[in-house]
Amino acid sequence: MFDSEYIARFEEKFDKTEGCWNWKASCAGKGYGQIKLPKERKQIYAHRLSYMIYKGDIPEGLQVMHSCDNPKCVNPEHLSVGTCKDNQQDMKAKGRSTKGERSSCAKLKESQIHQIRYCLSIGMTQEHIARVFGVSQIQISRINTGKRWQHVK
Repeated sequence: MFDSEYIARFEEKFDKTEGCWNWKASCAGKGYGQIKLPKERKQIYAHRLSYMIYKGDIPEGLQVMHSCDNPKCVNPEHLSVGTCKDNQQDMKAKGRSTKGERSSCAKLKESQIHQIRYCLSIGMTQEHIARVFGVSQIQISRINTGKRWQHVK
């Protein structure tokens, strides 16, 4: 699928050392290396291309996962394929999920969740709490029922 000239071009963009082979060229969001496919206009993540060059095709619907949790790494020994669910479970098991205030979309902090729960426990209305904290009543309801922020004890 890839000729030796393209593979050589790919290999110029990282250092083959022990451990992670860190990508030195262009990076996309969240630090993942990227490179243009030959004779095409589209970019591909460098770790996916590394898997394809050194291990073979990526089965339809599967993702390439890093055992090292380093988005710049293209070492095929650190790469495996799995489903989206596999990748999410791996991320959660390693404590890398962006739940709660680590999420870029979060409007609340964990300390505020404790305050909200206290306000709920003393009988304040969800509507009033929502206005005080600048969120919707639905968000307060989800906190109250444990559908959101359940990881905060």
